[in-house]
Amino acid sequence: MPLDLVIPDLLLPEDAPARLREVRLPNAEKWLARASATREPGSDALHWLARHHGMEEPVPVAAIARLGEGGEAAGRWLRADPVHLRVDHDGLVLHDAAILSLSLEEARALADALAAQFAPDGLAFEVLAPERWYVRHAGEAPRTVALARALGRNVFGLLPKGVRGLSWANLLTEAQMVLAAHAVNEGREPAANSIWFWGEGEAPASLPRRYDAICADEPFARGVAMLSGARAAPRAEGPGAIDAHAEDRVFALVDSLTPALRRGDTAGWLEAAARLDSAWFAGLGAAIARFGAVRIILPGEGATHVASLTASSRWRWFRPRRPVMAHA
Repeated sequence: MPLDLVIPDLLLPEDAPARLREVRLPNAEKWLARASATREPGSDALHWLARHHGMEEPVPVAAIARLGEGGEAAGRWLRADPVHLRVDHDGLVLHDAAILSLSLEEARALADALAAQFAPDGLAFEVLAPERWYVRHAGEAPRTVALARALGRNVFGLLPKGVRGLSWANLLTEAQMVLAAHAVNEGREPAANSIWFWGEGEAPASLPRRYDAICADEPFARGVAMLSGARAAPRAEGPGAIDAHAEDRVFALVDSLTPALRRGDTAGWLEAAARLDSAWFAGLGAAIARFGAVRIILPGEGATHVASLTASSRWRWFRPRRPVMAHA
């Protein structure tokens, strides 16, 4: 049965540093050249997985991810992840928690201050990891923009919007005031000077079973496994390490490039890309033999590249190889 290998942040946007866009990965280039390629709408990895399980926008990322972290999914939840807003010309550009280096203790101290501020508004904050904060609320959820889609952009025009009830944009301004005055941010650069509301909604009672095994450490993916009846397995370090039977339909999330990219760490991304090429792409021939077929899903902002490999793909040695970014 097939293996779906989802690799976010390998196909980079046009404004990514030239050093990254010019990277050469010989094993990846070989298999992408031999694959049958199709294009799907642009997406990030989590929303691709959600769409594959029949979920429509807005995807309740917060409730499902909280389930994947061992919490109860009941109720209306939002993510309220700590971020850094940086002044850039005439706007504020969003950077996520990867650049903040918050400890769990610091994250909880900041969230406790926000919880005290917003308790009269019926918002309850919960921190399950330094970079993943959750908010439970009783009223109508705002319309939000996913964090992955807001990263690196001017946040004006992307702020949460409520139809009635709470003014979520005003709440965001209040949160920024609370965080700016907090001792955790004293002398910190960059500071955790805002939060980003996203992933609103209630978790469904169940999801269709598209996979027998979901190999990922990412909480949303693990929550999808629980709701769909798939076996949740840890993130593998290569196709040979996937915890699944040959007859299983398998989803494997390989998100090793994401932390360095979000930190703006060029050298770190290049090192992670080289490891990805040797740990994953070098072993795809054996993975095809084991699973019968492999799909490489490369999410991108403009389009998602899907490269399908079968036994016959191994003999397409005559196809010319191109740099990975040529497939964007």
